[in-house]
Amino acid sequence: MENNERRKEILNTCLDTFISKGLSETTVRDLSTALKLQSGGIYYWFKDKDEAVVACAEEAALRLENSLIFPALDDIRDPDRLMKQLKIRADKMRPTMKFFASVCALAKYEERMQPVLDRLAERYERYAQRFSEELRCDFNEVAPYVYFAITTITDYMIFGEAKYIFPQIELIKTALKGFLREGTE
Repeated sequence: MENNERRKEILNTCLDTFISKGLSETTVRDLSTALKLQSGGIYYWFKDKDEAVVACAEEAALRLENSLIFPALDDIRDPDRLMKQLKIRADKMRPTMKFFASVCALAKYEERMQPVLDRLAERYERYAQRFSEELRCDFNEVAPYVYFAITTITDYMIFGEAKYIFPQIELIKTALKGFLREGTE
């Protein structure tokens, strides 16, 4: 197995371990055991647990994007289906988001997470561009709704309260339907 593939496997196994056991409850030994390595074997891949946490947080962000944003492009022409599917996918991804949010919320990771968050922000702009192309509308018009949708779904995954985000979902659906009408004219 190539080193990049092995690293991806390591990240996924460690991330799954953090999600199932909890960030503060997961030990280096737990990570090594999950990887079927000797007790300190994780140090071959990461300098320390904190480095593993940050790498897993970035992997969590990628998982969330792959599970939520990319599939949303498939449903963009049907805003009602889009929002229904987003909720279903968000329910499945909730533990991953909670892990990501917990890492971002801890002061000890703030500085190390900044580059991860910067890369995430750059990707969000590219996603907004893809949505504007799909909807055949101006980037500056659709981008705020893409960012608003991401924030709304993130809030839902963290707080788990559908009625809390219902007004935002309705606003986003209405805007998408308007963009779709304009794009066909």
